[in-house]
Amino acid sequence: MSNPSPFLRARSPEQKEERRRHLLDTAKALLLEMPDVHALGINELARQAQMTKSNVYRYFESGEAVLLDVLVEEYGLWIAELQTGLARGQDVKHGGTIEHIAKTFAAAAVARPLLCRLTSILPSILEHNITEERMVELKQALLAVRQQTANDFHRCVPSIPASGFEKFIHQALPLLIGLWPLSHPADISARVIERPDLAALRYDFQRDLEEGLLMLLRGLRP
Repeated sequence: MSNPSPFLRARSPEQKEERRRHLLDTAKALLLEMPDVHALGINELARQAQMTKSNVYRYFESGEAVLLDVLVEEYGLWIAELQTGLARGQDVKHGGTIEHIAKTFAAAAVARPLLCRLTSILPSILEHNITEERMVELKQALLAVRQQTANDFHRCVPSIPASGFEKFIHQALPLLIGLWPLSHPADISARVIERPDLAALRYDFQRDLEEGLLMLLRGLRP
């Protein structure tokens, strides 16, 4: 990753947004290289961004706050991919199906592994060490994602109300949170479950997520 020239202190709102954008882009690049997202702290981010630690703290109160902003951006990109996928499977007259929703949801999640990695540690790691004000902003952003996605699903399958799809997403989130680490086990666990007698303990993220989503969606049918 190329290193830009060290930044001077930002003065104007435009400069401040430029610094914040640079920090987020640097964080994303680092996270894509790191096997463990916990390794990204303020010290490493400041070093890679060629900014002082105190300057980084002007934009983010903690390492968790950086990861949360990355996660919110990832959800925005996920929604765009989801909308594109839903549109491909809809009939002009009859709309889509719950099977297509489950398949598209799972495929869009697999296409954004950083989103899955961060979501899997959202309640246990990321929602710590941030202010209540920042938590409110996060929850409002996630609620907007849920409502937007529910409306997109409703347009795909109009027979199910958007409120029903909001309940579906409410249950889909813990499914994703649990399946990601189970399908990406530690090295020793991965080796052990390669044994034929332990094959039943293996998880395939996309397949199992799609199947689990479809089970939830079937409960919404009128």
